[in-house]
Amino acid sequence: MLQRHCAIRSAAIAGAALIATALTLPSAYAAEDRFELVTFPTTDGGTIEAALFAAEGDRAAVFAHGAVFNKESWYPQAERLQKAGVTALSIDFRGYGNSKAGNAAEKYPDVLGAVAFLEAKGFEKIAVLGGSMGGAAVLRALAHSDSKAIVKAVLLAPAGGDPISSASISKLFIVSEGDRLSATVKRLHESSAEPKQLHLYSGNAHAQHLFKTEHAEDLTKRIVKFIAQ
Repeated sequence: MLQRHCAIRSAAIAGAALIATALTLPSAYAAEDRFELVTFPTTDGGTIEAALFAAEGDRAAVFAHGAVFNKESWYPQAERLQKAGVTALSIDFRGYGNSKAGNAAEKYPDVLGAVAFLEAKGFEKIAVLGGSMGGAAVLRALAHSDSKAIVKAVLLAPAGGDPISSASISKLFIVSEGDRLSATVKRLHESSAEPKQLHLYSGNAHAQHLFKTEHAEDLTKRIVKFIAQ
């Protein structure tokens, strides 16, 4: 009986030690101290929370997520950009996470707020990247912006928006051949000003869902190379 009690007590102590260790171990991202949470205002009175992956370089990028995603969905790509010397800012749109809506019904002010936040930090070369809903918000933000700091745009199957008329912005459109928005994205690419690129992937994965396919690594490398160059 005594032996059984000792065994149970030893197991309990070991278990408690494991729990304590688990509680003190940070997440993979926190362990590497890759980002900090920041907030910034929008012109219509909103407040946006974002993850800032700071880097030493002079370039920065804004990540805008799709409707079924959030800022965390871009963390792997934000880390890759950070390692390439590009500061990345992954936002939660109004109504997501701790972000609060302003007076506008649309989400493009959130993208413009992110650009203004980076400009205030001294960045003069900013890329804006959005998938699906985020891509539409990026396109609408560009239509409402006169910022000279925006030099690149990556549109991953944008769900709406107008062609980009600015010739000072390098553009990369990406879509799956079988995506229901494939024809729309091709038309957006055709109607946008040079310089511009269009890359098509096989399959029908939509926007950020491409990162769940065999194209994930190629897509990530393509985006990082385009923005970091």
